[in-house]
Amino acid sequence: MTRPVPIPTTCQLHARQYNADFADAYETLVPKSALTATAIYRAITHQTPAWIDHLMRLRHAVMAPFGIKNHGVLSGVGVEPSVPGQRMGLFEVVSVTPHELVLQDDDKHLVVQLSVLKQIGDATHDKLTLSTVVHIHNTLGRAYMVFVGPAHKVIAPAVMRRAAAAVTQACDNPAHEP
Repeated sequence: MTRPVPIPTTCQLHARQYNADFADAYETLVPKSALTATAIYRAITHQTPAWIDHLMRLRHAVMAPFGIKNHGVLSGVGVEPSVPGQRMGLFEVVSVTPHELVLQDDDKHLVVQLSVLKQIGDATHDKLTLSTVVHIHNTLGRAYMVFVGPAHKVIAPAVMRRAAAAVTQACDNPAHEP
């Protein structure tokens, strides 16, 4: 079950939420595995519902005249290395540990940061938390978040609801990256 939660105190974004213009977190249980937070992020993005990628394409079309970056769709994360400073799909990698992947995109209208945090759950499950923090730079960012903020509250849980199946599938695939 996916549910909204406070940003965990162990999350690297925890302190950044206090002066943020937008912050939330969603938690779900996934099967216990040796997968890293990065491998789980790859797995869940590959399970992105098609309607979310369609919304991303619409967002790009609407925002293009304003000079907002287009880095593709959520499901477009490839097998590129998760190295700080390099892009991993829509986002740039900020930091990587086996238990947390922090990503961000800093554009002229806002900076969005994402954390994928894997924590110990119980004997058969790990706890996975997706945290988002947004800092708005200007009026365009405020206008953008009027639409994107409510959409995010639908999109993030939809992605997280597929996390358990994505982890299971990644573990069943011998080519998965731990």
